[in-house]
Amino acid sequence: MNPEGFTLGRAGLGEGDVYYRVGPGRLEWSEDPADLADGPDRDLPTPASGRLLPEPGTLLALIHGLAPPPDATPLPGVRRLALGTTVHVGPGGVVLSRRRPTLPEGPADLLGAVADTLSAAPDGYAVAYGGGLSSAFLAVAALAAGHRPQLLHADLGLPGHRPGPAAVSGLSVSRVPVDVFDLLDHHRAPLGGLTPVLPDVEFPRRLASTLTAAAGRPLASAVLLEDLVGAKLSDVGRGIRDWRLLTCEPFHLSGVLPSLREAADLLERGVVRSDRPGQGASDDHQAPDGPPPPPPLGRRDLPVLTQKGRIALQTAQQASLSLWKDHLDLLGPLLGRADAGLAERVPRGGPVLPALDPAVMAAVQALPPERLGRISRGLFRDNRPMAAAVARHRVRGLRRASSSFDLRLAAAAYLHSESAKIVIELERESALADMGLIDADAVTGLLKGGPDRADHALPLLRLLWIDRWLKG
Repeated sequence: MNPEGFTLGRAGLGEGDVYYRVGPGRLEWSEDPADLADGPDRDLPTPASGRLLPEPGTLLALIHGLAPPPDATPLPGVRRLALGTTVHVGPGGVVLSRRRPTLPEGPADLLGAVADTLSAAPDGYAVAYGGGLSSAFLAVAALAAGHRPQLLHADLGLPGHRPGPAAVSGLSVSRVPVDVFDLLDHHRAPLGGLTPVLPDVEFPRRLASTLTAAAGRPLASAVLLEDLVGAKLSDVGRGIRDWRLLTCEPFHLSGVLPSLREAADLLERGVVRSDRPGQGASDDHQAPDGPPPPPPLGRRDLPVLTQKGRIALQTAQQASLSLWKDHLDLLGPLLGRADAGLAERVPRGGPVLPALDPAVMAAVQALPPERLGRISRGLFRDNRPMAAAVARHRVRGLRRASSSFDLRLAAAAYLHSESAKIVIELERESALADMGLIDADAVTGLLKGGPDRADHALPLLRLLWIDRWLKG
């Protein structure tokens, strides 16, 4: 052993998880958290199986799509090694440090970087092709690399008119029928692990597995490309005295901002609130016995929580957001978006993901914000390098809906089809209700009501998966 000790660190995206526990003069670590489960302080709640559970607020946060803190586990004293964290063991003891990983420097040639990444992919790969901007860009990059991969389009059979995927000159598109109900069946939710696996991660994993099996070859996916190749509205030029904001959503829609100066101030604060002036307390002035402040615009809590559940969710949310903010501040915007995206919706293993290649991230890092996005014709237009490459190849008729929209629509269709059976199951038993966190009658009421069920479809589906995990 090196007399100066050794260092345990994680500097790259997409690496396998490592868990560790620091004790008096010792460090334990493993890739399997079960190896560290026999700690001294087994004081967390457990079901009849004896399995350690996440805190109640963590379970409710997962239902609402909020990822746990980047280093959190339900095991006492055990932490997941987060990106940018190192643990050094030496003569002086155990030292924990955090440092932003560095990316290589490279030219601002996004198309070339993705093409080079595909050139290193397994021979004969296929491309998961949803017909949107990111998958079309990946197809164009494959052509730039001199490849002719098969484009695989998952036909989910979802309700409503769904035009066929945009054609890409030089490549053929094969439709793969997919049983979306089988992919989302909560009875097939994985039952192992330290925390529940959510449909946000399992759905794309099963979908990729279906496409890979249909192709009989490795799969490349454009997941996270749009997340990374983007800019925030606050980063781009807003014109003299911010005049461009006057034409740009959401500022011309609300009717409550009296001036451009107020719009710019709101933008700099980085938050848009759903309450109106004079209609409730601010975050800084909340009565001790009053309700929690209204959620940010665009997010609504599932209206099935008990008082105990609401308090647990609020506590977990505040702690988690604080830890995530500290973690993302350390990583910076680009690595932060990548790490958060991995935590929220990207399964481990599986397809080739060019977005996570260091050379691709270096190309994105070299692009200034004004080349990533701008205000034009009353809209904030993002992902400009990708849109320009696709336009040069004359790909027309791209889908505007995101993959997360497909998941929400699939969840709504699944609940519509299975609601009667699910209501019977919940009336018989619910682990979350037994914990005092949800009102089972409120859940069954939502499931019976069409519009409300559709509005809350994905959180309801997550609730069913987590309930199944707790009972399993």
